[in-house]
Amino acid sequence: MRLDAIGDFVLWLDAAKELRRLYRDRRITLVANALWADLARLLPYWDEVLAVDERRFERRRLYRWRLLHRLSRSGFEIALQPIHSRKLVGDLLIRATGAAERIGPSGDLSNIRSWQKEISDRWYTRLLPDRAPAGMELKRNAELVADLGGPRFAAAVPCLPRLTELPRELHVAGPYFIVVPGAAWSDKRWPAERFAAVIGEFQRRSGCRPVLCGSEAEVPICAAVAAQVRTGTVDLSGRTSLLQLIELIRGASLVIGNDTSAVHIAAAVDTPAVAVLGGGHFGRFLPYPDDIAGCRPRAVYQPMECFGCSWQCHKPHLPGGPVPCVSGVAVEQVMDAALAALAQVSRGASATGA
Repeated sequence: MRLDAIGDFVLWLDAAKELRRLYRDRRITLVANALWADLARLLPYWDEVLAVDERRFERRRLYRWRLLHRLSRSGFEIALQPIHSRKLVGDLLIRATGAAERIGPSGDLSNIRSWQKEISDRWYTRLLPDRAPAGMELKRNAELVADLGGPRFAAAVPCLPRLTELPRELHVAGPYFIVVPGAAWSDKRWPAERFAAVIGEFQRRSGCRPVLCGSEAEVPICAAVAAQVRTGTVDLSGRTSLLQLIELIRGASLVIGNDTSAVHIAAAVDTPAVAVLGGGHFGRFLPYPDDIAGCRPRAVYQPMECFGCSWQCHKPHLPGGPVPCVSGVAVEQVMDAALAALAQVSRGASATGA
């Protein structure tokens, strides 16, 4: 049962591979967020994917009834909720399965109220303890597999194989870098003028062509960045599917963005990335620990005493504008990280004779 965002799903794939091994003699159904269900269907870790539109579930009674009825009639023996920050919707779906074993983490209160959690905890037959309360998500996922009886394994950056081919209209000539200036929450977005400044300087220093990417809702954000860049950019915002975005990122020299799924996708396709990171969930999703194997993104941040606030920011900032821990990141910091990432790639290519 996973109804969380794209980046969370990508981070979980390393553990999903181990869950497939643990339950290799079982038929596995993944109840998935409709946002990324098409991607999940192309991966080998389950036998079936059932897509759930969370908004429709919350707003449309008939859709909700049909989904709950389907789950109750599916005959599941085990229902697993591997999300640490559980949501009430996911807990309701776990309950609806009627499975003899309903397992989930003890979790926290990031996405659910205390009284709701007190009730929904009773819908599980087994709640797993949090052995890494301040741990990074990759390691927490690995601990959950071990708690289920699987092998203890060293968490690593997940790997996304090539799953589609890009159509001709999405091919970008020459070396290019991708900038993703959007974020699901406006307070996590680094200012457009700073992205524009980084684009101009990085293009001048690297010779790479800038490409703007984002969802359909982020078209205005990308347009605002493009309007402030003197040299021409390729704006593909709102024009790519998730699968196409993955392949665009795979072909890029570098990805620069906010704390969003694009950074985790970059890691999973072995593309260097730089993320402007605030302190709300510092250490949980970014930065990646040094002992994690794989192409780790570079997180750029400005330390503050309030890190770990779960994005309950009480510092003064403009409504809809970035919170101080995000706006405090300077253009020079991001440029330094971007150039360092590019230099590391160049050294690696030279060492392998590429």
